[in-house]
Amino acid sequence: MKLFIAALRSTALGAAAVLVASIPAFVAAEPMEDVDYVLIPPQPVVIPDKIEVIEFFYYGCGSCNRLEPQLQSWLKTLGRDISFRRMPALRRTAWVPLTRVYFALEQLGELERLHTRVYQAVHDDGLNLGNSSELYEWAQKVDLDRGKLEQVLESDVVKRQVQLARDATVAYGIRATPSFVVDGKYMTSGGMVGSLEALLPTVDGLIDKARDIRNLK
Repeated sequence: MKLFIAALRSTALGAAAVLVASIPAFVAAEPMEDVDYVLIPPQPVVIPDKIEVIEFFYYGCGSCNRLEPQLQSWLKTLGRDISFRRMPALRRTAWVPLTRVYFALEQLGELERLHTRVYQAVHDDGLNLGNSSELYEWAQKVDLDRGKLEQVLESDVVKRQVQLARDATVAYGIRATPSFVVDGKYMTSGGMVGSLEALLPTVDGLIDKARDIRNLK
C-alpha cells in the first residue's frame, strides 16, 4: 500500500512539474479599455497603410532604460504592416537637454549606433549628457565630431523638433514614460499594465485590435 501511495505521489509531482514547465513566463490577455489602455483623440499616422507604433520615452527614465533590451528584441518580431518610431516625451523643461541630444543624433545619422549607448552613459556610467561639457567628452569617446554635434544641437532644425516633441506629448496625452501609442488612438504605459514585462505583450494586443478593425473596413 505504501508503495502504491508513493507511486501516486511521484506521478502527481511529475504531472505538476510538466504543467508548470508548460506555462509561459507571461500570458497576455486581451487588453481592456480604461484598464490596460485608453483611447485618445485620433492622431494622424505617418504611413496611412501601416499600423503605427510610437514609443514615447525619455533618456533619463529608468524604466525606459530597463525596457530597452526587451524593446530591441521585440522590434525584430514586427510584421511588415507595422511602422515603428520613437518620440522623446517632453513633460518638463528639465527634459529639454536630453531631448536635444536625441534629435541631434538623428540629424547626424547616429541614432542606430548610439541610441542604446546614451542610455548606458546616463544610467550605467552616471553621466549627465544634458551638461554640454560631459556630453562633448562622451561624444569624443564614441567617435562623434564635436564641431558637428555643437552645430546641430544649436540648429533651428533641432529647435523645431524639440517643439514638435512637446506638441506631440500634449496631443497624445502622455503622462508617463515609457508609453506606447498604437495606430494613433490606443495609448498604454508600464504604469497602466502594472509592469514592464506586461507592456510589450499589451502593445501586441493593441496591434491585433488595430489590425482586426482595419480588416473590417
